[in-house]
Amino acid sequence: MRTISEDINLLGIDVGFSRSRPTTGIAWSANGTFGAEKTHTDWERRRQHLPAATTFSVVAIDGPLVPAGSPDALVRTCEQLLARGAFQKRCKPGSSHFGTGLQLKRAALETANQIRHLASAPVLGQAVFPDVAIVEAFPNAFLGVMLDDVAFDEGRIARGKKFDRMYERAANSGRFSILMSHLGWNAPDLLRTIELERDHEKRAAFICLLTAACAATGNAEIVGDPVSGWIWLPPQALWAGWATIALERNVAGLGLERARR
Repeated sequence: MRTISEDINLLGIDVGFSRSRPTTGIAWSANGTFGAEKTHTDWERRRQHLPAATTFSVVAIDGPLVPAGSPDALVRTCEQLLARGAFQKRCKPGSSHFGTGLQLKRAALETANQIRHLASAPVLGQAVFPDVAIVEAFPNAFLGVMLDDVAFDEGRIARGKKFDRMYERAANSGRFSILMSHLGWNAPDLLRTIELERDHEKRAAFICLLTAACAATGNAEIVGDPVSGWIWLPPQALWAGWATIALERNVAGLGLERARR
């Protein structure tokens, strides 16, 4: 397993697909520095928030990424595995083959095409795009699988607030610190910034950045298959017990014994 050093540049993008409002979050760590910004969907404004002349070892995008030529109606294994059982009311993904999920899938592909020239050639076993190191992040599940049962015992949470509640739980319980230590990423200023961030889109972008770090170090738990793509999650050593059990049950229930690494 690699550790994060200054020569490993990482980029995380929370896609957003509003054409009028700044709903894209971008977080990066490059050349010993880091940053996070909120911007729009077009490349001209997005690129203004990236460090100049940087190639990224891994880029993680919060949006469904599927192999080229996949039909819109493709039902994804990774979404099925993370939408059943205990995941359903905690951190499930939406379906990407219709409605808003389909719009997000198209926006994620547009984003991948915008930044693919900034991504390194892959050293990844499960790469949707064979020529670039771009992976799919899903911040809700990334956070959710690291939180114990008690984090979900507070009753109904207003729509759109669940991610921020989980983010704050992870920050307050030291999960970000534990994760970065596990990855060998010694970046106390970045850690502090992540823990104190209050903006929703920037928070999501920071989780994408942590997803990219897991991929870059070869220490991610990867859920999915080659036909419909993969979601990259924290190393299983950091998963809460309920999440490990839930995934095992879903793998067995769908007859997909080899659906995850």
